[in-house]
Amino acid sequence: MSTGEHAIARKIWKKLSKGNPNAHGMRHNIALTYIGEERYAEAEPLLFDEIEDFGDYYPRLRALADMYYAWGKGSAANEWYRKVAQRDDCPDSERKLIQRRIELTSNDALYSDVLKSLEDVRKGNALLAQDQWQEARECFRRASELDPTNIQAMNNIGTIELNHNEDPEAAKAWFEKALNWSDLSWLRKNLALAEKAIQL
Repeated sequence: MSTGEHAIARKIWKKLSKGNPNAHGMRHNIALTYIGEERYAEAEPLLFDEIEDFGDYYPRLRALADMYYAWGKGSAANEWYRKVAQRDDCPDSERKLIQRRIELTSNDALYSDVLKSLEDVRKGNALLAQDQWQEARECFRRASELDPTNIQAMNNIGTIELNHNEDPEAAKAWFEKALNWSDLSWLRKNLALAEKAIQL
């Protein structure tokens, strides 16, 4: 989502929560829109309130871990990824990524590269907004090397290859690389688009 889309989604969730703002899942979903805008300090208390009211649950704990990972709080991310890894409801398809992020946040030098990777994604996104596709692609490529779990960077490269470089084979390879870390539905959708383009 773009910043504008996150704001629209948050407005919808807040409208739905009127009359029962503490309903199950409402604060979690609103928190995710703040995370999407890197407004982590606003997301954090909402996620903790959700856990306090409704208990531990994989998506809540994972959201906290991912938030701290992106926020630059490696120690906190490590703590929450470890909690997530111990849960029976943690999907097997996510365990490889979670274990790797535990390793990345256990080492200061490796986590320093993660922070550089996140900054490269920000730079790449800014270049995308200016239609500078190849410059953005280079930022995302560098980000994916600095942090091998940076799914957003891999997906963005795949999208550029598909939509701007007209290279669906390259796009397919990048989407598959991202899916190797996390079996997300939107990545599957992008892979299907690349595979369809290959057949044309």
